[in-house]
Amino acid sequence: MTQVIRTESLGPHMRRVVLHGNELSDFPTDYESAHFKAIFPKPGEHKPRLGLYPGFKKWMRSYTVRAFDHQKKELTVDFAVNDHEGLATNWAKNAQPGDYLGVAGPGSPKYPDYNADWHLLMADLTGLPAVAAILEKLPADAIGHALLQIPDIADKQAISVPEGVSLSWVINNDLSRNALLEHLETLPWQSGEPSIFVATESGQMKAINRYLKTKPGYQKTKTATSGYWAA
Repeated sequence: MTQVIRTESLGPHMRRVVLHGNELSDFPTDYESAHFKAIFPKPGEHKPRLGLYPGFKKWMRSYTVRAFDHQKKELTVDFAVNDHEGLATNWAKNAQPGDYLGVAGPGSPKYPDYNADWHLLMADLTGLPAVAAILEKLPADAIGHALLQIPDIADKQAISVPEGVSLSWVINNDLSRNALLEHLETLPWQSGEPSIFVATESGQMKAINRYLKTKPGYQKTKTATSGYWAA
């Protein structure tokens, strides 16, 4: 069990929530970008119910470990908000210090190879926290490209990126358009074997993956693609 200790608006469509709890003492370190399960209170209730019981999955959603401070026992989570209504987004929009959230996990980080010849990272708003966490963990001499789709220019964030990695913000509020693929097709393709991470809408991710498989140096073992939501 955790409680909100502070919140921060990162833009019109992203809200940061920092959680604290003594039960985070055994939460693993160095799991930034990995998924964990957030367990939300039922409507009208203050605390979520933890544990396994009939229907428990209805109150769980997958979110990204944006940062974790083991010494302070603080877990940072960035929530995409204001695009739709739902259990998690409604909670995040209204979260205040003292509010409760359950935490389970996390799963293992999915980034294939931090020491690859070069790096290609792509995400829409839902996958942005994972890509941001990966970018901040890349070696200082890493090279490559990151494409991050956001609905509004005001959603741009300050992210620490190695000098050799180009970060492009793709402004697109038409979620039926695969703007990330359009930009990918214009990128100069580098030599060697890239480590690839794609986190976006499921159908668009599949189209991007089909394109990636045609490119020289593509290796399935160095590619992690995830459909974070379905249109």
